[in-house]
Amino acid sequence: MQTSVKINGTEHSIDSGLVSAQQIYNLAECEEGHLFVNRADDIDIPISSSEYLVIRGNEAFVSGDSAVENNPPLRKPVQIRFNGQEGVALKKAKVTGRELKDMDKEFPQGRLFVDIESGPDVELSDTMVILAQDGNSFFVIPAAEGTNQGDPIDVEECNQSDRPPPKGQTYRVRIDREKRKVQGEKITGAGLLALVDKNPEEWALNQKLKGGKRERIEAEDTVNVAEPGVERFETVRRQAQQGRE
Repeated sequence: MQTSVKINGTEHSIDSGLVSAQQIYNLAECEEGHLFVNRADDIDIPISSSEYLVIRGNEAFVSGDSAVENNPPLRKPVQIRFNGQEGVALKKAKVTGRELKDMDKEFPQGRLFVDIESGPDVELSDTMVILAQDGNSFFVIPAAEGTNQGDPIDVEECNQSDRPPPKGQTYRVRIDREKRKVQGEKITGAGLLALVDKNPEEWALNQKLKGGKRERIEAEDTVNVAEPGVERFETVRRQAQQGRE
């Protein structure tokens, strides 16, 4: 999604979301070390081309010379959202993925994502340096041992840990005792049955939600597997169901 930023007072078009600072340098056409994020009533923060920041639109940048250190203490801490908690303060704007994970006392070895309002959430590595800005939102989900960045998101694991799955990903869902991969958030009941080689004329689905509640899913129904609270799916033979009735 296109938006715009200001560099030295001039508007430039750019894609919103997580971007490399190199893209800002390309727009500014200035040398490395001479580009800064302009924060109102605070210190301008120098940017390195290897760093990343979330562009939402109307960010302001200036180019020039400054003796300010690479990651200066701020007069006004950056206010971010972390694991759903508003107003988490960062005294310095630049932070690594590892440092953000360490803020999560429950899942410090989990997987870190930045919430992108206009598109899929983006997973961050431990070594990425993020120039955080007010309103940025980060969250951690649990990760089983051996899970790597970019692997499918385990829906059951997230919801059992009260961590909503990130949006716009590839997911792993449990159907009866088997785990199957789903591309994207939405799939039909027939599509879920096909993952375990079952015919919707003979089988129906129950969706199990956190807390034990179950909802019937018909073949034509569309399911959002990333919906908070979804845990797993169970197949039900239609003939057996009719027999009980």
